Amino acid sequence: MKIHLQNPNAHRGGFLAKVLLVLALLAVVAAIVWVLLLPRIVATTIRSKTGFAVKIDRLSVNPFTAKVQLGGFVVQNPEGWPEAAPFVELREFRADADLFPLLGGKLMADEVVVDVAQVTLVKNKDGVLNAIAFKDGLAGPASPEPAPKEKSAAKTEFLIKRMVVKFDKLTYADHSGRKPSVKEYNLGISRELTNVDSVADLVSPFSGAAFGVVTDAVGGMVAGGKDALIGAGKLLQDGGAKAGETLKGFMQSLDKKKP
Repeated sequence: MKIHLQNPNAHRGGFLAKVLLVLALLAVVAAIVWVLLLPRIVATTIRSKTGFAVKIDRLSVNPFTAKVQLGGFVVQNPEGWPEAAPFVELREFRADADLFPLLGGKLMADEVVVDVAQVTLVKNKDGVLNAIAFKDGLAGPASPEPAPKEKSAAKTEFLIKRMVVKFDKLTYADHSGRKPSVKEYNLGISRELTNVDSVADLVSPFSGAAFGVVTDAVGGMVAGGKDALIGAGKLLQDGGAKAGETLKGFMQSLDKKKP
């Protein structure tokens, strides 16, 4: 009679394979639940904090690599706010950031893509801008501007090596006066920026009257941002004036040289 002895290593190997299979299945289920529930969780959280209703078609976040992909993002003003148009219609947002600087409160990204279909900035009868109301509800009011010494020693809080900005339309509706005033700007912006590390860089694609509207909006959302943007606007205006004078002088010199 032959006696077959069971190899204990084979038994252990089979048990380990089953454990790994169960863990893999759990990981797949967790990933599916994460993908399905995350947009709803984010939308519910934003609405509970700000009062702004949010719709998200697709959202994926990799917590291990700090990669974010967002599409079909629409933010509606709260009930009773003038203007029925959505506050924000974002076709796509994509960011490829570094995780460890982000944990320390700094954004360091290799690439950021922002594709905006429309933004409608609305000032209600109390003079409150919807962008500032949204930001204050989500993150709290902007902190006071630091003292000059602290400001000069402040380090860059973000750096985006490559940024693609697409922005179709901007609307500004002011309901704080006797008569509502609505202005529309068909921007058609499609720009690629490199080494973005300041608020002024972020708004540099805007020009003219739209630049002033964006300055007021962003300046109220960022501590010290409005002064920085106004300064940037003056630099742009001065640069444009000097360029115009140089071109005018060049053309006059050509006229003098004509036979």
